[in-house]
Amino acid sequence: MKMFPPITPPQTEPDIRLIDNIFAPEILATGLSGLSLMNGVVTLTLESLHCDHSKSPPPMERVVVARLTTPVATAQALVVGLHQFLGQHGLSPLTAATETRQ
Repeated sequence: MKMFPPITPPQTEPDIRLIDNIFAPEILATGLSGLSLMNGVVTLTLESLHCDHSKSPPPMERVVVARLTTPVATAQALVVGLHQFLGQHGLSPLTAATETRQ
């Protein structure tokens, strides 16, 4: 995992090479709809705000854009990595930002 500035990386298999797939999808999520834990697997449901332009005036809708499913250990590494990364940028990882919707 590479971040700027660098953080303490989670434990990974050192003999397994990382291939940076330039065709991997990038997802913009404006919110987290929910979380679930079942059989040692954590699922994060991500959402994004969209306007329905088929109606007048177009209402804002929350649309599920992805589900990230990962083993508990990977979810824990994600939490630690995000905590370190946000802290290094002067952002409190324990305070949620307020969002303005217009």
